Amino acid sequence: MIYIGIDVGGTKTEAIAVDKDGEVLSRALGGPGNHESIGVEKAAEEIRRTIEKAIENLKDKEIGGAFFGMAGIDHEEDREIAKRIIRMVGINNTGFDNDGRVALRSCFYNDRGIVIACGTGGISYSGDGEKLFRIGGFSWSFGERLGSYLIAGMVTSAAVRAVDGRDEETILKELLEEKLKMNIFELRKISRFGLTSVKDKVPLIISALYEAYENHDFVATRIILSIVEEVVRIAKAHKNMLKISSPIGLCLTGTFFRKAPQYIRKMIQSALGEDFTVFVSNRAPVVGAAHLALEAGGVRPGEETLERIAFSYERRVRE
Repeated sequence: MIYIGIDVGGTKTEAIAVDKDGEVLSRALGGPGNHESIGVEKAAEEIRRTIEKAIENLKDKEIGGAFFGMAGIDHEEDREIAKRIIRMVGINNTGFDNDGRVALRSCFYNDRGIVIACGTGGISYSGDGEKLFRIGGFSWSFGERLGSYLIAGMVTSAAVRAVDGRDEETILKELLEEKLKMNIFELRKISRFGLTSVKDKVPLIISALYEAYENHDFVATRIILSIVEEVVRIAKAHKNMLKISSPIGLCLTGTFFRKAPQYIRKMIQSALGEDFTVFVSNRAPVVGAAHLALEAGGVRPGEETLERIAFSYERRVRE
């Protein structure tokens, strides 16, 4: 019997097969599986193809359970679409939720803690062993202040505003022009449809933020502090809903936090104090999906099982 964890995103689909003890037996990558961008039928086909690829070389192909972490599961109508996609894929004993849910499980085997993810966008989940809570994961217009694109937008906005006199002086302009090999106003022209049109430049923009901050730039410092303040607000909002004694584990995950300098985590820890234990996780969301797949199949996986999934997954990635 095997169990399948699936992470379905807007750029790729990832599936891993594990045995009942959490050993990763295989891993497969596929194309985008988000129904919002490619449609229901194509999403179901891509997910099915990725799962088939994950199990094609396994001797035991009987799937005992599966769990789908799916980007775009934000409203009740999205959940109905997800159910339809899973029926089309044709796997029994399945569960599904937003990809933030599987990120929480990848950090906490018992769902007792808080995860704040900052990748392309931002989302947060928490649990106390009885209830799960979600904050955010929508858009700037609906309260989001985290996400690599939003943060990069703060940086480019600050540089442009400094140039035309609407904001304080900053070295961000010079750093951006050096790193991007273009005039700041050339960037404005090509990003008129949003920074998603120049997504390959987002990591460079964020690196300019760090360099400016490390050179004691006032504007960069203000942006860094705004990121830290937002994380602190989210963490405290979750704490107010949870029935957990302190210190509460706060897991920071996603590309932004994984690549951020250590001082970001230290600043967050300093602001939150002894009520929280803040750490950065490099675990992929699919690790949490596999742990939840075991539950969906009737297995009772514990902390040791989650550790085994994470360790054997990293070994698979390196192969």
